[in-house]
Amino acid sequence: MAVPTNKTELIEAIQKNYTKLIEDLETIPPELTEKKEMEGHVKGTQMSVCNLMAYLVGWGNLVLKWHSVFSGGKMPNLPETGFKMDEIMLAHGFVSGKNQKD
Repeated sequence: MAVPTNKTELIEAIQKNYTKLIEDLETIPPELTEKKEMEGHVKGTQMSVCNLMAYLVGWGNLVLKWHSVFSGGKMPNLPETGFKMDEIMLAHGFVSGKNQKD
């Protein structure tokens, strides 16, 4: 998949991928949503559909926070206060329901 290069392409990519995600999620029986069978973000780990959704919602919320701060004329902390962009703990925070280092 090509990386969007402008706002229109970004919106189209979001809509296309969101639709595909919803279609895929609708095929998963509820009793399998917590079963950890997908490759996790850290080598050798597994994640569930619920973990994946927490991860996606977490990143979505963080992007909305950045937008809000930036729209207020300030520069947001990237990726988040106390984290570096390459730290997997940020993703762990989304999945575990907390956004802090353990």
